[in-house]
Amino acid sequence: MASEIPYEIVVYRGWTFTGWVGRPGELKPTIRHNMKSTATFTIDADHRRASDLMAPGARVMIYRHGELEMTGPVRHVAGQFTAAATLTFTVEDDFRILHNWLAWPKPAAAITGQDVEYRTITGPAETVVKTILAENATRLNAPLTLAPDLGRGAVGTYTFRFHPAYDRLFPAVDKAGIGVTVRQNGAGLLLDCYTPRDYPHRLSMESGTVTGGTYTLAAPNVTSVVVGGQGEGTARVFKSFVATDLDPAWNDVIEVLQDARDSSSGDVYATRANEVFAEGAPLTGLALELSETPHFRYGGDGLRVGDRVTAMIRGQAFTDVLREVRLGWDKDGDTATPVVGERTDDPDLTLAKRIRALQRDNADRKAR
Repeated sequence: MASEIPYEIVVYRGWTFTGWVGRPGELKPTIRHNMKSTATFTIDADHRRASDLMAPGARVMIYRHGELEMTGPVRHVAGQFTAAATLTFTVEDDFRILHNWLAWPKPAAAITGQDVEYRTITGPAETVVKTILAENATRLNAPLTLAPDLGRGAVGTYTFRFHPAYDRLFPAVDKAGIGVTVRQNGAGLLLDCYTPRDYPHRLSMESGTVTGGTYTLAAPNVTSVVVGGQGEGTARVFKSFVATDLDPAWNDVIEVLQDARDSSSGDVYATRANEVFAEGAPLTGLALELSETPHFRYGGDGLRVGDRVTAMIRGQAFTDVLREVRLGWDKDGDTATPVVGERTDDPDLTLAKRIRALQRDNADRKAR
């Protein structure tokens, strides 16, 4: 890798190393906390690694300043029929298995032996994540290794019935106070958890750490939730929950109905209500342009996704989780734009959240 380029792309076919991309034409990774990271990069069509990257099972590991940012398969390739053709590759982070693997009610049994309605598990968030993914990795004979379980995160109850694991784990795992990573490790994947930290320094224009950016503020989308439990017609159980921690100054009432037919537990009802409150809470979103120096930068001992960050905007302090960082490298240099909180003016993010909500509701209906 050339010394002036902070990135290294390591190429694999399956789990077999084939080489490096030392100088991509352009590279744009977006690293996310508790969501699937993605990356795109371009190379010349006659690059020596082009055939490897276009082959079925192509994978990459992406490093920045020597630190592993993400690993995952190449999911899309695009190119042109021109003399100076380039190829553009799209990569999905290995976190994708949480979306792609179904959590069976009885994962140790054959499909004909699913004689329980739901897989119900209670425990610390880390234990639940690792147990559910381990059970279904065994079922799939998938090469997944689990880092030692440290029992981190708040205790909760989770239920699964052929749901994508992510749909029933999140946002509860996020609210429980842990982050989840899945990365290539040898001839397989390694799943681990981490505890977000409080970043010790405030970011501001005055300190010189922030050179620009944008921010959005959004009012809450829900103030009370009615959870519908088991039963039909007049026999169905309903419980009401009110977001008592909302600032009364909002002076608004927004009710939402949430389904919980999979359980008769009051704890599960409360968990479902809290998930709705989390998704509909007031939002503060900051997209910050940082001035990176040897003493302040993204990565290493600096900012990391998952950090709780405080930024001073027009004299007001905003504290939220660093949800993603938009990295980039091209002929003009290296950039890092952290996104703190959730942006409400990002149409791609808004559309993605709506699609995920529809997919989740559809999965619930199909699993009944």
